[in-house]
Amino acid sequence: MFPLCRRIAFLAAVLLLCSQSFAQDYFKQANELYDQGKFKEAVKVYRAAIREGQYEPFSWFNLGNALVQLGKNNLALVAYKRTVELMPNFTRAWTLQGDIYYLAGDCGLAITMYGRAIELGEDNDHIHYALGESYLKMRDFALAQRHFERTLYLNPDRMDAWFGLAETYERLGDYEMAIKTLRKAMDETALAGADVHFTLSYYYSKLDSTKKSTVEMENGLLMDPENVQARRYLAQVYLKTDAPWMAVFTLQEGFRYKKDVDVLHVDLGQIYFDQKRYDEALEEFMTAWKLGNSQGRVGAENVGNIWYNAGDEQQADAVYKRILEKN
Repeated sequence: MFPLCRRIAFLAAVLLLCSQSFAQDYFKQANELYDQGKFKEAVKVYRAAIREGQYEPFSWFNLGNALVQLGKNNLALVAYKRTVELMPNFTRAWTLQGDIYYLAGDCGLAITMYGRAIELGEDNDHIHYALGESYLKMRDFALAQRHFERTLYLNPDRMDAWFGLAETYERLGDYEMAIKTLRKAMDETALAGADVHFTLSYYYSKLDSTKKSTVEMENGLLMDPENVQARRYLAQVYLKTDAPWMAVFTLQEGFRYKKDVDVLHVDLGQIYFDQKRYDEALEEFMTAWKLGNSQGRVGAENVGNIWYNAGDEQQADAVYKRILEKN
């Protein structure tokens, strides 16, 4: 028979091992719940693991991740802070704190958290892009440029970073460098799409290069023909350059894609109205009106008013009747 003191010591050791095993089971169970997408249940079990005092930094960290999934970012922030208190070199926890502050619009604290992660050895495109955006919002264009460039060095396929770098130059009023940046993007990544051409069109318009602006908008529409906003903008550019037939053609081409056709009919009606082609304008406006666009009715009424003011009450009454009957 063991002496009493030895039996007590043995029992204490057994209890300690059991408690450790129990905490390990909590942690494992919580991870399994998390992997199954059962985040609410996982939160409870991670808290149980924390109470057991085992795997604390990782339990706090995973608890933070589960809370983020539940949209409870403020509580997740507390969990991440506790994580770095227990494990100061855990760079992922610093990064995720930065993400929460960044999403909340607190650029200063986001920069601090991301900066700590970088000090600890992190060097990835996610952190540098977020820093670039944060410095851009704070109007520190030199640091914004530096971090966007680092992002692109690490991952040249990040189109958001190319746009961020171009915007940095735009904010400085250097549209030529903004243009060079996006043209370089087209050379270095296959992910450059229609938005690059649309943005280039805007930059060229700021430099009063109407022809180049038009070409870029045309190129963008070739890649994204369903972009109604770009199509309408291009039609306006044609009107300003005395090419109304091209404006009409551009808008009519949009009917093929059956997207926002009521708006296109209104635009066509306005072009015909300005050209004093009132019968054609009326048909376009009425089509838009029948599709539910109230601007179509306004345009049709303007046609009626034109006839009325010209002294042709019979023609005006016919227009007003069509509007009332919506046919």
